Amino acid sequence: MTSSQQSGSNYPNWFNIYAKDYFIRHLQEFKGKENLAFLQIGVFTGDASVWLLENILTGEGSVLVDVDTWQGSDEKVHHEMDFSDVERTYDNKLEGYDNVAKCKMNSIEFLATTDDKDYYDFIYIDGDHTAEAVFRDASLAWRALKPGGIMAFDDYLWELQLPINLRPQAAIDLFLTLMKDHITLLGSGSQVWIRKEYETS
Repeated sequence: MTSSQQSGSNYPNWFNIYAKDYFIRHLQEFKGKENLAFLQIGVFTGDASVWLLENILTGEGSVLVDVDTWQGSDEKVHHEMDFSDVERTYDNKLEGYDNVAKCKMNSIEFLATTDDKDYYDFIYIDGDHTAEAVFRDASLAWRALKPGGIMAFDDYLWELQLPINLRPQAAIDLFLTLMKDHITLLGSGSQVWIRKEYETS
């Protein structure tokens, strides 16, 4: 699928604006490897999904799992969007790929019921932006991340004027503090990227 086939979307490409440089910087070690498993919590129109499938998950047996409700959130910008159309935009962009699994459900439901312990090589957390939801997503996703795998958080510096409970930063900071002996910080800015360290005896 070419970039021209993806054009025409009426929605902002937040991936290109805020995330792409981080993906290029931190995911090159996975490029073209076989049997990788990546998980995204929060997908929107699928711009990150397409980039991952075309640039990283090109090896045989590699898969991407996309989890989203496609119902939006209480964020003001979402109130102006038709999320049934957002979902159709995602479906159209991903139509030509056979190594992506679309899971239309709440992230907590997905993570709480999955048995995929130590399964994913990369987990991207970009769902519900409230502090409670971000911390819960991170905590539940942690057990599904392989030792040596990478976890990334979007929107670390998002909407700093909002109350602390309505934005991701405090939740990410708390998670990093609690897990400081089990992670390596790979990068921090508008996003935060960490690696899950192998347990030592």
